[in-house]
Amino acid sequence: MSRLAITGTSSLLGSRLLRRAVEARGGDAVLALDIAAPPATLDVRHRELDLTEPAADERLLKILKEESVTTLVHAAFFTTPRRDRSHSHELESIGTLAVMAAAAAAGVEHVVMRSFTAVYGARGQNPSFLTEDRPLEAGARLAWVRDKLEAEQHASAFARRYPDLVVTILRVAPLFGPGVRTFYTRLFDKRVVPTLLGFDPLVQLLHPDDALDAFEAALARPRAGAFNVVPRASIPLVAALHLAEKVPVPIPHPIAYAASDALWAAGLVEAPGAFLDYARYPCVADGEKARRELGFTARYSSRDALLAYLRYRHPEGVAAVAEARA
Repeated sequence: MSRLAITGTSSLLGSRLLRRAVEARGGDAVLALDIAAPPATLDVRHRELDLTEPAADERLLKILKEESVTTLVHAAFFTTPRRDRSHSHELESIGTLAVMAAAAAAGVEHVVMRSFTAVYGARGQNPSFLTEDRPLEAGARLAWVRDKLEAEQHASAFARRYPDLVVTILRVAPLFGPGVRTFYTRLFDKRVVPTLLGFDPLVQLLHPDDALDAFEAALARPRAGAFNVVPRASIPLVAALHLAEKVPVPIPHPIAYAASDALWAAGLVEAPGAFLDYARYPCVADGEKARRELGFTARYSSRDALLAYLRYRHPEGVAAVAEARA
């Protein structure tokens, strides 16, 4: 029996992908690859795998052959910056190298890898919509972005070296919706939110159900290359804060960057100052290629995803006001 294997099944997106796959294919046709086992009630095959171990590629190669895996979804990535940079680098960059090497050696036919629209970088010279042929942010200041860039580079290199291996890279916009807990969503749990004086970029907030639909579309239509997975419409950052009944406090950007770095060093905030680039400059990806080649179109807009998160996280008060405004 050929099987679908999924790495990173402890993550929110990975766990939901696993559940959907089991519902569609049955537990015996799906394999969870992670350090932690999935819930016993899911009744799915599980093999323990730590992608930060030195011999992870050899172990994964053995697993893929033993389990007759033909399709692999690689979702083992951090959605929130980590202070242990070496661990993040080992998991995301070196771990992806191990995944691709094992998949190629085992004769896997199709790899679908999660990536992030953040790899384009937030820059003043960005166009209104970033297409997949746009150069990525080489030399990114953020280690969180650099590791994901390197992961994409490893995946693309193996795709070129092994033409029979179809590698699909899904660049997913920031997730926003029920169950999502990242440093992005936690900003909307605060009453007062600092913003950058004079800047109000468009942002894209993707409902997790749309992300799942995109992975299903990619599995159903194997296509090589990178694809942006984005919501139906963007929303200005300040408008999103007002919709959520937050109080934006504009701060001059030189002060904001320095303060954020100091607070990050002190362990008081969840992201370093370089992340403020995404609250200063546009980073809006275009979803036309995914619609055309994968048949994927998001069901929810950024506003819809934000309201879904507010209903989940703040079921009374702010969610009711936001609904009324919408």
